[in-house]
Amino acid sequence: MTFRTMTVKECFANPQCKAIIEELAPQIMKYPIKLFNKKSCGEIFDLVVSKKIVPEDVAKAIEEKINAIL
Repeated sequence: MTFRTMTVKECFANPQCKAIIEELAPQIMKYPIKLFNKKSCGEIFDLVVSKKIVPEDVAKAIEEKINAIL
């Protein structure tokens, strides 16, 4: 499993993954994440980068850190 293929629900169920996102991109936590539980993290991160919610370099850093712990 990689960050881009795991679901949002799986990502936020893992405390290490959630801590990384809260540290690097706390603005994501403002949104109703439960609406995206069945979507993959890859889909959601592509969306938040395209909407300029999270800068692309921060999104890549999050992806690298989470892939390192998986």
